[in-house]
Amino acid sequence: MYINKLFLKEFGKFNNKEIKLDKGLNVLYGEPGAGKSTIRDFVSGILYGMNKTKGLGARGDNFALRKPSGGNGYAGKAQVTNAGKSHLMERNFNMSTDGATLTDIESGKDERLVSKNSYRGVLFDMDKSTFVDAMCVDPPEEMGGDDKALCDRLEKYLQNMKETGCSGINRADAVAYLENEKKKYDNQKYLVQIEELEAQMDELGEVDKELEDIRTARREELDAYNMEIARLKREARQLVNEKDAEIPDEDEDRERSRIFLEVEAIDDEDELKEKKKHKKLTDNIFVIMATGIMVVAVVMLVVHLVGFQKSIQQLFTICTIAFVAITIIDGLFRKGAFDSDKLPSEEEFRRTIYEMGRATESRTVRVEIDRAFQEEHDRKLDMFKFQEHDAIEKRDAYYELKEKRDAIFADYDVLETEKKAIDKAINTIMDISEEFSGLFAGMDGRVSDILSALSGGQYQEAKLDDEMHVAVKKDDHFFRAEFLGHEVVRQVYLAVRLAVAEILNNEKMPLVLDDVIDVTDESQLTGVLKAMSMVNTEQTILLTSDKDLVNRLEDMHIACNVVTL
Repeated sequence: MYINKLFLKEFGKFNNKEIKLDKGLNVLYGEPGAGKSTIRDFVSGILYGMNKTKGLGARGDNFALRKPSGGNGYAGKAQVTNAGKSHLMERNFNMSTDGATLTDIESGKDERLVSKNSYRGVLFDMDKSTFVDAMCVDPPEEMGGDDKALCDRLEKYLQNMKETGCSGINRADAVAYLENEKKKYDNQKYLVQIEELEAQMDELGEVDKELEDIRTARREELDAYNMEIARLKREARQLVNEKDAEIPDEDEDRERSRIFLEVEAIDDEDELKEKKKHKKLTDNIFVIMATGIMVVAVVMLVVHLVGFQKSIQQLFTICTIAFVAITIIDGLFRKGAFDSDKLPSEEEFRRTIYEMGRATESRTVRVEIDRAFQEEHDRKLDMFKFQEHDAIEKRDAYYELKEKRDAIFADYDVLETEKKAIDKAINTIMDISEEFSGLFAGMDGRVSDILSALSGGQYQEAKLDDEMHVAVKKDDHFFRAEFLGHEVVRQVYLAVRLAVAEILNNEKMPLVLDDVIDVTDESQLTGVLKAMSMVNTEQTILLTSDKDLVNRLEDMHIACNVVTL
């Protein structure tokens, strides 16, 4: 992928600034303070957005650094070509979401982004950290310090890139930080409390089963008692139902170990059947009505079959209906159906009251129950009552302990989840480290080839140890770069950065070099161009404040697009 055009609406010191770029080498020249680093930040910003820091560090981040006064037009565009297809990228840096749009220039249609505010997954897959750390080469002076400090920072950069793929993340520091954070989520004390509560719960036993067993035993006792009482009642009723049975009165001479229960006798099943048997069908009003309707229907059928005239048939029908109706009414009258309002005489009332009293008296009997049996039943009920009370208290205590345990376990589980998340993060870091370590396996050879090109063959071999200390071979001996002079340090710096770009740029993303080229003659420039060509990219954007570099490129007729800021 390469960039055809940049349009800075309001970004840093630029306002409606348009910069045309070509495929291949582009040289953007400007005096110090002309905005070269601003262009570098705009390239990464238009591709990935500007991260806005919150809190005390907000004033020093790139978002705040490049935001113009007012900031309403903090936006820009870029026309890019990817796989032969042109796209227009537009981004509003003030919007953290929905601030990026992508348009297919040929069709004029908006293209759908996989993630909001990001072109990853559509135009490229490289993440912002990799692009900034590998494809944007900062001036060595930005690392600060003397040659030794620069070499130390370069080695730290290499170590971090090899282990995490990010210059700002050190694997050892990251793992140590996570391990320290993990200690904050220590949940062993909760585990001890949970075990203590569960031990107390085990001592209480199966409280629900114990309570249910007590209630079952109580129900069984009541059922047994009721069955015995029912048996005695049945015997008493059989006695009372016998003809001429003598109703026993209370006998004061009875043993005091017996108690009595008055019960009312009920009709025997045989007597009920006998009553039902003697009940006449003619006493049922529905039977009477059905019989009358059937008689009318039979008469109508006979008259119709005989073939009488229609008027005679109607006459027979009316007469039959009248006869049946009179017969039914007369029968109901005879049975006293219409005598409900008639008051009985005084004699009849007294007779009725007397018969009801005798019937009640004759159907009541005193049933003997063994006092020991009753007292044993009462004792058992009291025992079950106390046992149930104790079981309920144990159950309540059990569930109170369970509620405490569950609350502590919830806290334990939250901390355990955090610990697992931290463990997963550590494992992810280690997996990423292993992956990047494999990519950087041939780092020595790449640095050596690029350094040889930059130095015109003077330094042909460089060696990196496990801690990524860079040593350069000179006169059959290896020396740290700071011992070989300032020029060698700058060459090693550029060689390492270009080697990292070569390793990680598998998508041919643009290479941005910001004031890292320092040449004094055409041979050195040739070596630099050769070194840059080793990076697999379709476009190189060289930002420089060295006018002589621009002139040498023109004198050597190097094909490039020169833009003056």
